[in-house]
Amino acid sequence: MVNIHNIMEEQVIIRVNELYERIKNQENTWLECDCENCRLDAYAYVLNRIQPRYVVSGRGLTYNSTEIHSDRQLMVDLDRLSIEGIRMVNSAKRPYHNKAKLNASGDWETMIPTYTFPTFIGSVFDGTTFEPLKDAKVTLKTADGQLATMMDVSWSNPYVTYEKNNGRYSFWVAPEASLKSEVKKDFNFTVEIECEGYDPAFYAFSIPLVSKVEDPHKLDSTMTYRIQDLRLFKHGIQNELE
Repeated sequence: MVNIHNIMEEQVIIRVNELYERIKNQENTWLECDCENCRLDAYAYVLNRIQPRYVVSGRGLTYNSTEIHSDRQLMVDLDRLSIEGIRMVNSAKRPYHNKAKLNASGDWETMIPTYTFPTFIGSVFDGTTFEPLKDAKVTLKTADGQLATMMDVSWSNPYVTYEKNNGRYSFWVAPEASLKSEVKKDFNFTVEIECEGYDPAFYAFSIPLVSKVEDPHKLDSTMTYRIQDLRLFKHGIQNELE
């Protein structure tokens, strides 16, 4: 497993929390709730749309907080997306609101052993120009060909890339229950990518996990699995590496 860290996660969490507190202090009537689940959804909304800054754990920071704060456009985007995310989460009708988030078997509240997945991140490019692709539909499937279940509705599967995210996509798979702790298991996934005018692409990967008793819906910002960059070729263009 590759341990890389998006240092924007801390910045997003700090800024979203600051804005929640400011909005509460201003007694804005449109803010109905700022519970943990609402805040988690707002974090996810922003992180799925803000430009990430990745570093390898244990090798120091390529970008520190001072450098991030000096990027005025980045900070403007961060504030805009944070307010947008808070408003979106506040207005959405979410059946899991103010409740513990559950997987299909409803086991989370019992704190039984689970396999907790890192977030998966990747990028898709035009195979000839190496430009990031927008409007590419990225689907994550399990070994049996089914859609991988996401942590909650703020994580999309399929995910459609758009112009400002430079071809990036991300997934956070819901945990799987285990009979006991400290059991190692390999999980197999396939990424399928489709985009109008391009031949589809497929990429299979396996990730080993060990079951543990822990809170499975707490996002660990140091746990990210980087999927290799994938390239799509327009119809009729041969991939020279094949």
